[in-house]
Amino acid sequence: MEYISCADLDVSEYLADYDTFLERSAAIPDNLIKGVAPVPAIPWMEAILGCRIRRNRESVWADSLRLSWEEIARLKPETDNQWLAVYSRFVKGLADHANGSYPVGLPILRGVSDLLGALRGHTESIFDCIEYPDSARAACGTCADALIAVVKLHHAAAGSFHGGYFIEQYAVWAPGPIVRLQEDASAVFSPTLFSDIVLEQDQRIAQAFPYSLIHLHSSSLFLLNELLSIPELDLFEVNKDIVEMQLPEMIPYLKKIQNTGRLLYLRGPLTREDFSLVHRELAPEGLIVQTVVQSPAEADEVLAETARLYGR
Repeated sequence: MEYISCADLDVSEYLADYDTFLERSAAIPDNLIKGVAPVPAIPWMEAILGCRIRRNRESVWADSLRLSWEEIARLKPETDNQWLAVYSRFVKGLADHANGSYPVGLPILRGVSDLLGALRGHTESIFDCIEYPDSARAACGTCADALIAVVKLHHAAAGSFHGGYFIEQYAVWAPGPIVRLQEDASAVFSPTLFSDIVLEQDQRIAQAFPYSLIHLHSSSLFLLNELLSIPELDLFEVNKDIVEMQLPEMIPYLKKIQNTGRLLYLRGPLTREDFSLVHRELAPEGLIVQTVVQSPAEADEVLAETARLYGR
């Protein structure tokens, strides 16, 4: 087990790996845009806000801090922030290397509840929201400000791709600056607590950009009504996870997303039965389905099945 420092990350040392990744991605005959992002495994936002980054073999995570409310209030991704400088160099280096041939998109940058947990402690932050709601709201505002600033910096450094901007993990392109939201830690909030402490900041983040995507696990779908109350959230990406809800249980939630006129992105390990269920129950307009497979051969089988279902 070891810590990762800024000195360990030099974009020039990773360019050959990015080229290999793109070659492998291009070999899959799907209809998604292929691009790159600063090393997705690095918890960039936590590092920029001061967390130490730990690595154990292939796992990378951020150590939680125990900051006071006053220390959190002073946090800003200033220009002399070493981790922010490394992030900026990655974005610029990847954009220069791409030279317009593919987009440099956003990686995972966490969400407000996730960052609050990183700054106060993941267990402590829940009690904070109950016992110190005013301080917790202010801290969530600081996290939202930092997220907005880093996403704006990213788009400025990456530049546009064919007039638009990109989220790498989901291969989503939008004709204007786009932001990726998530609230993984929201699974342990009640709807009332989430609405009282976090929801306003998600709306602020979505309002700061012309286009937005929110990533959800099925464990957070009980908050769907609260999130759908934010009209600026354009695209709902929902993960089908191995140990959570199965697709038949998720369908009513997915239909509710579509019935509000939002775009829907379903992602996860999907069986043939799952694809048949999607075909029967969900409207194809504004729908992306991205299955997680273990090999190119399995990807070919999935593509053949979708072609059979949809007649193409």
